[in-house]
Amino acid sequence: MESSKTGVGEHTKGDTIMPLVFLTFLLGMTFFVGDRLSHADPIQLRESVKTIPEKESSASAIATRALAMRYFNLGLELQKIGKWKAASLEYFRSVGEDDTLAEAHANLGLALAQQGEPEKAIPHHLRAIELKPTLPQAHVNLAIDLAHIGQYSEAWDHVHELQAMDHPVNPEFLKLLASRLPDPRKK
Repeated sequence: MESSKTGVGEHTKGDTIMPLVFLTFLLGMTFFVGDRLSHADPIQLRESVKTIPEKESSASAIATRALAMRYFNLGLELQKIGKWKAASLEYFRSVGEDDTLAEAHANLGLALAQQGEPEKAIPHHLRAIELKPTLPQAHVNLAIDLAHIGQYSEAWDHVHELQAMDHPVNPEFLKLLASRLPDPRKK
């Protein structure tokens, strides 16, 4: 059988990839080639991103979404190992491909804040909330970043949103925020 290099491993022409497993691969995770399990590391994922073919109309939208998810998942892997700058680049690529991924905006905001840039993070948290108003991590991170730049009243607004969603808020953050500006609801 002929062998070919795909950017994420070798396979032979006779190998088949099950559709569900291949979809998982498209999202940048583990996949099967023939009867063996393969895993794409972040470098391999970046190279394999280049192999997504251009499609037409709705197929193009699916390919664009898949590409955005691959960048997003690569960002997650980099974030897990503490490479915030590299993760933020992948999240930027993800939202560049598909601006409607709320989680990518939320994680981009987090990555920027971790690099000491809360002002740049805030618009991404806001976009994530616009896309998915019940995304708790976007509210948490937005409240923290607003507090970092001295916008305590706005930070309280997002703390109250979290409380309305019955999402726990770190008590230490609440104490810190209250030390800067008492909770407007408790007057």
